[in-house]
Formats: sequence, structure tokens, C-alpha cells
Amino acid sequence: MELQGINVLVDGYNLEMVQGTGIKTYGVTLVKALTSLGVNVDLLCSRSSNSIHSFLNEAVFFDIQNTNSRLKTKSIFLAVSQIFYEAKEIPVSDFVIKQDGDFIFDYLANSGKVFNIYDCYKVANSLYKSFQIQTRVRIPKKIDIWHTTYPIPIKINNAKRITTIHDIIPLKLPYTTLDNKKFFFNIINNAIKHSEIILTVSENTKEDILHCFDIQPEKIHVTYQPVIDNSNLVEEDIIPKFLKKYKLKFKKYILFVGAIEPKKNIGRLIDAYSGLDTDMQLVIVGKKGWLWEGEIGKLETIFGKGFTRKIKLLEYVQKKDLIYLYKGAFCFVFPSLYEGFGLPPLEAMSLECPVITSNIASLPEVCGDAALYVDPYNSNDIRQAIERLINDPQMKDQLIEAGKERVRYFSMENYAKKLYDAYSLVI
Repeated sequence: MELQGINVLVDGYNLEMVQGTGIKTYGVTLVKALTSLGVNVDLLCSRSSNSIHSFLNEAVFFDIQNTNSRLKTKSIFLAVSQIFYEAKEIPVSDFVIKQDGDFIFDYLANSGKVFNIYDCYKVANSLYKSFQIQTRVRIPKKIDIWHTTYPIPIKINNAKRITTIHDIIPLKLPYTTLDNKKFFFNIINNAIKHSEIILTVSENTKEDILHCFDIQPEKIHVTYQPVIDNSNLVEEDIIPKFLKKYKLKFKKYILFVGAIEPKKNIGRLIDAYSGLDTDMQLVIVGKKGWLWEGEIGKLETIFGKGFTRKIKLLEYVQKKDLIYLYKGAFCFVFPSLYEGFGLPPLEAMSLECPVITSNIASLPEVCGDAALYVDPYNSNDIRQAIERLINDPQMKDQLIEAGKERVRYFSMENYAKKLYDAYSLVI
């Protein structure tokens, strides 16, 4: 089962981010899976080319930059005249992309290259928003497939295109995001029109796409998303010592992992926790997103100024730390209002942490019989599920065992096979 010799270009749209996101994690596992199938994987990135050293590239890329009028005028001319932008090859040694200590280039074949056009993704989105024209990019290498992990309006040479659509949250739950809804609809529509096939991460997302867009069902292929089993990285004897770093006790806290934003429903989780008669802490791990104040602003009102004794807020933590936080938690509660896939519950299961999650969107499909389900719009239902787990050790053990089986279903091997089947249709 190989795709030996196929040249695939993957976008760096999310891979370039310093901190991890769900789509960045997807990009990393996509590169790993493709290279395991014998594919030659290259990346198209959009960093500044002004600096020589990789650490300066990292800094300059994340500075706020103003696009001057001459660049805008040139971009419009190139787009309207349908002239290709020329991508430049960048030495891999000068171009570091990292995910929690995981160097993506470690997974590229010897022939893997990095191509770069400064700000190409920002420019492409801007031009499509204004003129509904795809930005055309020429890669100085034969590319068979251009795989975008987000619906980016860029055309590559004569390459066939595959697009992954993770979810359509801005259209399904418009009040939970800041996205320009019309633009989001248009770039999804454009991706569907110009892609040979669409990959997606759940049957639920496939149904959402079919409901909102004019596309034949056979053009959409569900590959799911793999979960990496990190249980082998845990040293059991140092777990209590490691948790001491965060002033936590083994199995004495309830864990949530995800961005602090309306979609993740942390406000109702806090309401549920406030009604519990327990000495366990609630640990919320995630960066502050849009409208985060509305989600956690009630903490002082409910618990008083000493709420930090009951609830611990941790921003982005490294992969190793997160593994131990999952491993040491009593349970993982994830009452999200919508997920295209929902990787955190599977990550928890891989580390023997029982899961309570929502009974809507893709979460029942992904978690199967390995989770306790709740109505995410009902904080009492969330509270009762946590109480049930506290009072029923046998159920807790059953969920842990079922979780192990669920993780095996979403293995890298199964993902690579689904990816191979989808790619075979295109090549």
C-alpha cells in the first residue's frame, strides 16, 4: 500500500503557527501519513524572506506587518492578469516548523522541499474576498497534488487539488465565531468547485457540507483524524511529582482542554462544577479566544476572589505537560457545542482518562461507547454526569477500557489506509 513517487504539496497555512491548533495537528499527521506511504511531500509557506536565520524568520513572521500600496497594486495586477506568482525554494535548515518539540521536517522524505512566497495566504484571501479570483502560484517542481488543509483560494501549476474541510462552524453556529460568513461560504464553495475530491474528518461534517453546498456525496471522503497514542511517554512513578509543578494531586481534579471561546461551552461547565459537592479542582487548559471573558468572567461572582483555589486556569502548555495532565485527571469533561471531529476526548482516552462529552455534532460518532454523554446546553445534566462518575467506580473503569479500544480504531495505520484509498481515486 504505497503512493511511491507522487509529489504532494501541502499548505503551511496552519503549520506555520507557533502554538498548536487542531488543524495544525491535522497537518502534522497528514505529513507523517503521506510520507509513510512513500509520497514526496513539499510545503508551501508564507514567511518573510528578509531574515537569514530561522529564529529571526520565526519572529518576523509573527510581527504585525502592513502591506504597502505598491504590493497591493502588484497583487491585484497579477491576480487579474492570471500571471503566476513564482515560489522560491528555502533551505530546510533555515526554516524551522515545530509542534510541541516535534520537528515536522523529520517526517519529510529526503526529497522534501520548502517553497515560500511572503504573505501568499493573506494576499490570496484578500484578493478572493475582493475579486473572487484564485491566486495562481508556480512551484519550480512538478507537483501532482496540491493538498490544502483549509479552503485556501490558491491554484498550483497544473496540480490536481484535494481539500480537507474540517467543519463549517461559521455557518452552523454563526454566533460562536468572528469569521466573515459570506467569505467563508465562498471559499468553501470555491474549494469544492476546484478540488478533485473533498476529505473530511467525520460523517457529521460530511452531512453538514451536503446540507449547505451543492456537491455530490461521492465527492466527499471521510478519513477521520488519527490520534497519537502517547501512553508510552508516561513514566508512572513520576506522575505525582510532575503534577506538583501545577499544585495538583493525582486523580483529584477534573480536566478540560480547548480554546476559551463560546463554542467550547466553558461557561456551562463552570456552572455545573459550582453545583458539585467535591473537593476536586477544575483545571481549564487553553488559550483565551474570542469572547473569553464571557466564558470565565463569572468565576469571581460564583466562587469569590479566592476562586483560584477551586479552579485553575492554564494557558497553552507543552505536549509533555499536557500528557501528564490527562494522565493525572479524575476525568475529562468536554461539553463542546460543535466539533468537526473532536480530538481532545480521544487524547484523554489514550491516557486512560474517562470522558464526559456532548451528545451532539460529531462527538458521539467519534467517541462511540467510550464516553458518558450530556446535553451541552443543560449545566445540570453536565453536573449529574460528573456526580455519576464520582459515585460509580465501575463505570469509570468501563469507560477507560472502552476508550483504549476507541483509540485503536483511530490509529495512524487506519488513517493512512483511508488516505491511500482517497488519493488512489485522484491519481
